[in-house]
Amino acid sequence: MRPFVIDARVAIITSNFSPERTGIGQVTTEFARFLSSEGIEVRVATAFPYYPEWRIYAGYEGSLWREERLGNIKVFRAWHHATEAPRAFSRIAHEFSLCLLSIPNIIRALRGASTAYIVSPDLALAWVASSIAGVMRKRRVLFVQDVMPDAAIELGMLRSPVLIAVSRHLARALYAAADEIYTLGDGMRRRIGEATSAPEKIRVVPNTIDALELAPVPLEANRFRRQFVPEGKFAVVHAGNMGEKQNLPLLLRTAALLRDEPDIHFFVIGDGAVRDSFLRQKADMQLDNVTHAGFLDRELLPDMLCGADVFLVSQVPEAIDIVVPSKLVTAMGAGAMVVAACAPHSETGEIVSASGGGITTSPEDESALARSILSVRDGEVDTARCRRNARAYAVKHFSRREVYGPIADSLRAAANGGLPSPRQPEAEPALPGAALD
Repeated sequence: MRPFVIDARVAIITSNFSPERTGIGQVTTEFARFLSSEGIEVRVATAFPYYPEWRIYAGYEGSLWREERLGNIKVFRAWHHATEAPRAFSRIAHEFSLCLLSIPNIIRALRGASTAYIVSPDLALAWVASSIAGVMRKRRVLFVQDVMPDAAIELGMLRSPVLIAVSRHLARALYAAADEIYTLGDGMRRRIGEATSAPEKIRVVPNTIDALELAPVPLEANRFRRQFVPEGKFAVVHAGNMGEKQNLPLLLRTAALLRDEPDIHFFVIGDGAVRDSFLRQKADMQLDNVTHAGFLDRELLPDMLCGADVFLVSQVPEAIDIVVPSKLVTAMGAGAMVVAACAPHSETGEIVSASGGGITTSPEDESALARSILSVRDGEVDTARCRRNARAYAVKHFSRREVYGPIADSLRAAANGGLPSPRQPEAEPALPGAALD
């Protein structure tokens, strides 16, 4: 006879959540949705949605707090400061206001929960949440999506010696207090391990895909090609967050080198903090071979990824073991032809090389990137093989059930006195927007 199941209750504290359509908000929402589909009660304390545009979404004006439901998930939101193209002061104001106003929501989310999943890189909010969870005697799992403050320092976003010292102290305190630490790759695990005395509690939990949702779309049925790509064009697509880490100036310099190749066209799909500067630079360079569009509907995601002749993943050279872009995992899951402009020993480069599902090139050399794009166009790369390898690798290593299933099993077993509790969950509902960073 099947044992009686006492479903677990967990809290997720994060600054980013649905309806945000990219990056950490998308990943965290997928995690929450999966746990909920497994019969686990999920409560989320988060911010009013604002990312990647760095402005609070329409419809959230006029209040300090908001309570919502996303399916069976109860979501507690708090107001915070947000301004487009944020500088250091704006980011501090954002974190301070969110920390202060999130305190009652964090307590509400934690009440009755067995485990608190605390999402970083928002170190200040994570520290507040960890402190409250400690007082309430909750098990604390730190979910590190970007290694902070290392990422901000190495990308030149954090320069103040005082803020660097404070941030490092917060990070070490978070690592020490956590009962378990999840992060996205082996390089990130090594980096975090250097800052904690208990590296054995660090576990790699990569970003995930829904293999069924990302099933490749045949070219003759591809809606992205029909709607966006003129006949005879070779489409180089960059999609997701438009931020400092994405190295968009490299794309523009490469487009300038290829302006005399009339069939090659660059499509930049998304939004973010550097969108306006990107568009100004594009206009100054008179690049008619570059088109920008906002986020597409979620239903077009597999069409866009596998409909691109080249799907470009570009990173600044400093992004080695501090981040893993969610767009890479998603693109591989759809069988995209990935060209990754990244440091050779970066997490991104290691995944592409291990999968045999794409090619890598320098993040600093537009000539090298241009040559890589031309090699794909000219048939020098076995793109069919790369696409098959990428999808097979992603399905094997990043399928949502394979990655998150053991976490849900452990939560249910703990709530059921250590007994196993098999379930047959319903299919996960589709999420709005594109799972890209």
